[in-house]
Amino acid sequence: MLLQTIRFDLAVTVLVAATIYTSSLNFHVSAQTIPADVTLGSWEVNPITQLVTCIHSFLTPGPITPAPGLRPKLICVERPHGGGAGKYPPNPYIEPDNSRSNAVEIDLLAAPGTPSSTYAKISRAVNNPFCGGHAQMANGNIFMSGGDRESFTNPLTGSQVLTDGTNINRIYAPYDSNATQSSPWTVTNAMASGRWYPSVLTLNDGTILIVGGVAAALSLDDWKAGKKTLNPTYEFYPTRGAAVTLPILQQTDPWNLYPVMRQLPSSGKIWIFVGGPSVLLDTVTGVVTDLPAMTDTLHHPRIYPFTSTAVTLPLRPSNNYTATYMICGGTLRDAGVLNTTLTSTGTASNYCSKVTPESALPKWSENFVQFPGSGKVMPDVILTPDGKVIFVNGAIWGTAGGDAGVNLNAHEPNFQTFIFDPVTSTFTRGQDFTVARLYHSGVLLLPDGRVITTGSEENNYVDFSKILANQCFPFNGSAISKNWTQANNVASAGCTDPFEYRIEIFTPAYYSLPSKPIITNSYGISYPSFITYGSNFVVQFDTNATDIKTISFIRYSTTTHSTNNEQVLVELVISYTNYTHLIIEAPPNSLIAAPGNWMLFPVATNGAIGHSVTIRLAAGAASRITVPVKTKSSASRKNAFELGLIVVVAFVLLVI
Repeated sequence: MLLQTIRFDLAVTVLVAATIYTSSLNFHVSAQTIPADVTLGSWEVNPITQLVTCIHSFLTPGPITPAPGLRPKLICVERPHGGGAGKYPPNPYIEPDNSRSNAVEIDLLAAPGTPSSTYAKISRAVNNPFCGGHAQMANGNIFMSGGDRESFTNPLTGSQVLTDGTNINRIYAPYDSNATQSSPWTVTNAMASGRWYPSVLTLNDGTILIVGGVAAALSLDDWKAGKKTLNPTYEFYPTRGAAVTLPILQQTDPWNLYPVMRQLPSSGKIWIFVGGPSVLLDTVTGVVTDLPAMTDTLHHPRIYPFTSTAVTLPLRPSNNYTATYMICGGTLRDAGVLNTTLTSTGTASNYCSKVTPESALPKWSENFVQFPGSGKVMPDVILTPDGKVIFVNGAIWGTAGGDAGVNLNAHEPNFQTFIFDPVTSTFTRGQDFTVARLYHSGVLLLPDGRVITTGSEENNYVDFSKILANQCFPFNGSAISKNWTQANNVASAGCTDPFEYRIEIFTPAYYSLPSKPIITNSYGISYPSFITYGSNFVVQFDTNATDIKTISFIRYSTTTHSTNNEQVLVELVISYTNYTHLIIEAPPNSLIAAPGNWMLFPVATNGAIGHSVTIRLAAGAASRITVPVKTKSSASRKNAFELGLIVVVAFVLLVI
């Protein structure tokens, strides 16, 4: 019995250590010159030809084939172009056969100049997913809810190839080119009513919360004409029954699309922000609690089409994982213009406001800090491993919305990069980027700590400063413009293609620092292993582990329309350190970090960032390693040897 107990205890060491897996993400980028002031970081256009406009962008660890290790995948969903009777010519890169494919998987390890290995054309989502909401599920798949009502028929065959997707829930499983799956998309259940521009959030128990939207896609002209089909409800996947009315969506109509949602780490209630007002929703009891609204009179509602962006500031043990949310950008009101006026072409805001809903008095700190440059409407935001917050993309005036290539709402891009430090509440400037990112853009963090921007379909903005502006719409009414050549999707008569196909990569200053911490995948374990809440686990380093300042989880996430409801950074507790190993405490519960795939990033004392490893957080019994009775500063190689020996012996005992 004693031997069995010893085997079990030591086996736990191996099983917990086995939850670590890694991918060697080496982007193929051309040689670049680091600017003299490396504190700015640097931008470079990825030489991999993207060939699709990433309006909806998902980053996943990817399948484990070809071996060894993971191959991270960027999944991009674009506006279905149509062709034939549609508004736009088909995208010749992914639909030369009029198949109406609307998505690709981009292999982030592929070498440039090898398009067959760079991306895989994936089966279209038959039920149109354009302008739906999405989030990573607990099992790492992507859940996508709602979409657009537009449908297409293949003009060559007469067959229906795209149908109304507004009331559809669908799941995307990362595509494995070596597998026999016919499509990565699986349609689940139909919702009671349609949702265009809904928000989606994965909750602590793996349930998906779906909130708001309208029952059918609307243009801004429809809103002006009073043609509203509001869907002021929320529902769940798996279903919990009929959709439930959420009064704040009725009260804020029509400024309520893509509402901001976060689950509070303390109570599990859902904070829902709708342009100014916000509430707490108890998803168990259905009770809704009003919170103090913004009193700001400078801004239009800070929501579509006066689009701002939201971010959760880092959750740390030192602040008991208390969540503070920051809203930045949007559109300022013109002098004398009422809050409900849609036709404003006001200047973009450079203000940020923040609130801590879990505090005793959750009052907004309004306009407490400003971007160190021009304002941004339609900005995008991303957390980085050093705890900073990067704001990119957007325009310096106007609003979001409109068909591709119709730059009437905002056609002056803001190329400035702003980096916010939550510790000092100050901004610095990063290097300006070069690819305009207007309506339908996005930003994502890569597993190596770099950042990519994607999308935009208003990149003919230059045409609107020319005399040809009125002749450069990609379509006239429902027909393709005479200035567009349907065969190859290029503009003629001096007009510019509005669809941006390129990815641009930002290399933050920390990427160039020396002495990067290097995590070793020494246990030979590959995806999909997992860690349970309340467990602890071993991480081995090739570099001096005592030089690690912090180690944090950042969630794999999805982005569209300046909305990313699930990105969060959770700093982890280091319970033991020696020269080559750390023992790390997993998040204590799923309210702090929802189940799913996370990137584990080490940060050295000099600020250098190590390449992440990917870990799946999941429900289940906690597995604990006995932490050696050593001081955290102990760095002897003898301790490292002893800990490594325990892991090896445990593995032997487990398999015999």
